[in-house]
Amino acid sequence: MKKTPLLTGLELELMQIIWKNEDVSVEFLRQQLADSGRSLALPSIRTMLTILKKKGFVTRRQISRAYVYNALINADEFQHSFIRDALNRAFSGSAPGLVTALLDRELVSKSELDQIKKMISEYEGGKKK
Repeated sequence: MKKTPLLTGLELELMQIIWKNEDVSVEFLRQQLADSGRSLALPSIRTMLTILKKKGFVTRRQISRAYVYNALINADEFQHSFIRDALNRAFSGSAPGLVTALLDRELVSKSELDQIKKMISEYEGGKKK
C-alpha cells in the first residue's frame, strides 16, 4: 500500500468536510469552518486546497466560474495509513503497546472500553471481518 502523506490539523479539518460532501466550493468550506468556530479568509482556504491538491488528497474542477473540490483519497484509506504510521513510529509497530498506552493514560472511558470489548468479541465470533 502506498504511504499516504500526513495532514496538518487544518488540512484534516478541510478534508473531513470534503469527505462528507461532494463538489465542495471554497465558500462552502469557509461557511462550514465558521459554523464550527474557525474563521478563515477565502485566500487562506484556497492556499490550503492547493496544498491538498499537491499532496494528492483532492481534485478540483470548474463549474461556471468557481472551482469545486472532491476527495481523491477516502477517509478510510487515510485513517488506515495514519494509524499504521502512528503505530510504527510511536509504538514500534506494536498494537498491544498502543492499547497499553491508551489504557495506562486513561484515554479510554469505561463505556468506550465496554464497546471495545464487545467489538472484539464480535470480531472473534466471526460477525465482523
